[in-house]
Order: sequence, then structure tokens, then C-alpha cells
Amino acid sequence: MKLSVIAPMYNEAENIERTYNRISEELDKHHFKNRELIFVNDGSTDQTWEKANTLANQKKDLTVLGYSFNQGRGKALRTGFDYADGDIILTTDFDLSYAPSHLSQMIVTLDQNPEIDMVLTSCYMPGGKTVNVPKVRLWLSKYGNYLFRFAFNPPIYTSTCVVRGYRKKVIKDLVLESDRKEIHLEILSKALTYGYKIKEIPGTLEKRSYGKSSFKFRATSLSHLLFFIHERPFLLFGLLGTILLVLGILSGGVIIYSRFLASPAFTETFIGKLVSPNFVIILSLSGLQIIGLGFLGLQNTLLKKELFKVQRQLARANKD
Repeated sequence: MKLSVIAPMYNEAENIERTYNRISEELDKHHFKNRELIFVNDGSTDQTWEKANTLANQKKDLTVLGYSFNQGRGKALRTGFDYADGDIILTTDFDLSYAPSHLSQMIVTLDQNPEIDMVLTSCYMPGGKTVNVPKVRLWLSKYGNYLFRFAFNPPIYTSTCVVRGYRKKVIKDLVLESDRKEIHLEILSKALTYGYKIKEIPGTLEKRSYGKSSFKFRATSLSHLLFFIHERPFLLFGLLGTILLVLGILSGGVIIYSRFLASPAFTETFIGKLVSPNFVIILSLSGLQIIGLGFLGLQNTLLKKELFKVQRQLARANKD
């Protein structure tokens, strides 16, 4: 069994040797000798490219790929997937916020469970944990992943982590297009559409020890939110429309109450002045229109998944 380990890097000059040594030591400990380590330089502006190539000249199992301009984690991972030739392909963050021991755990999980197609490392599932992660970033990540549990079926505890293991035939079968961090979501969406089996294992996420994080809150949050809307439009629009429709019905009840049961003084209160027949009509129609928009979005999502399947068939035909 050959292994490929892909690690995207951006301005990681001070981590090059440390990351290589820690991954190699972990794989050596479990006698995983038939392997390739693939470091993908995502347009770094420091000495990452030079240091990585210098190390690659000394290590037979290390390959360095890359390009001149920063294009995002998705582009780096797709570059690594295209090159990788292992029977099992693993990905990890370059700063090893998840210890290299998780790589061995994923390898063993795939080796012992032939029915499983990919393994995800999760710090948010039962048994997983976080250590010294900054509170704001942890809160955003934790509740962002909680939201995405409603996006996939079956639910997934941690959808955005890069630490994963794939069977070669599976990851090569997915026609991936994302250039940034939403690639993790794209992989899950397409894998589940194609019927592949996914398993999560508990992991420990630790605070980054070396270097500076490249996380961009605004861009990442926006792209992930848009993905959620595309993946589960009826959940969002249906909920919002239902709330407006219920408010419209309750407002109608307030009007009936004010006309036939309430004292004349009730019409002078804030609620009495706010609620009117026009108000009820606006809320009710808006709710119905938004629910309708959710149905249209749902049909669009189903059509998109069918297009995924056609896209895969065309890609397979081109390979043949």
C-alpha cells in the first residue's frame, strides 16, 4: 500500500523541516515506508519555496509543487491530488495543528474498514477536543460546523477540517473546482452525491505553535455561508418564510381580538397601532413568496447534483 501525504503551504518557511520531520517520524514509527510527501507552495512571499526545494533535494520521498501567486487552499489541494499516486491520499495542515498521529489513525481506519471511502478527523465529535485555540476563532469554527450539520445527510460534525484520508479511486473520481477553503465542503457534497461512505474519527486541534495563520475571516465566512445556502436552500428560506407566515397569522388574530374583544384603549397601544390589515397581508404574502423561493432553490440543488453525476461521467469518458 502506497501513501501520499499532501500539505499545502503559504509563508511557512520556518516550518519546512519541522513539518517534514514530524510527519516522517510518525510514518516511520508505524513502518509506512512506501510513501510520498507532497508539499504544495501556494504562492508564498517568503523563503518557503527555496527552503522546501532545498529539503526536497535531500529527501527522496519529498516532492515540492507550487506556483507564483497565492490562489487558495483549494487550488493547492487540487494540485496535490492531481500529482498524488498513493493508494491512500492524506491531507494535513502544514503547521500540524492536528498532530501527525492523526495520519496514522486515518490510515489504519481505511485499512481496517474497506467499506469506508474517506475519513475525516473531527475535534467537535464525541471524543474530540480543542487545546488553547483562541476563543473567537474557536467559537466561529465550532458554530459554523454546527450549522453545516444541517447541510449534509448523514450529519457531519466537522466539515471544514483539512485533515482527511481518501482512497485514491474516490478523490480522483471527484471533479473538483474550488480554489479556496470551500473545497472541503465541495468534496463532501460531491462524495455524498456519488454515494461514497464517510467516517469521522475524533481528533485534537491545538493552537498553532509556529508561524502565522493565513485564515481570512470575511472571505471564508462568506464563501461558506453561500455554500450552505446552495446546499440547503429550503432549510433557510423555508424557515424564514414560515416565521413570516406565522407572524402574519398571529397579526390577523390580533386584529380580530382588537375589533371584537379588546377595549377601545387597546387600539392606542404600540401593537394596536402596528397591526393592520395591510400589515397582515404583507407578512403573509412575503412568507409564502419566500417559502416558494425555497422550493425553487431545492429544485435547483437537486438539478445541480444530477449535473455533478453527468460531469463525473464525462470526466470518466475523457480519461478512457
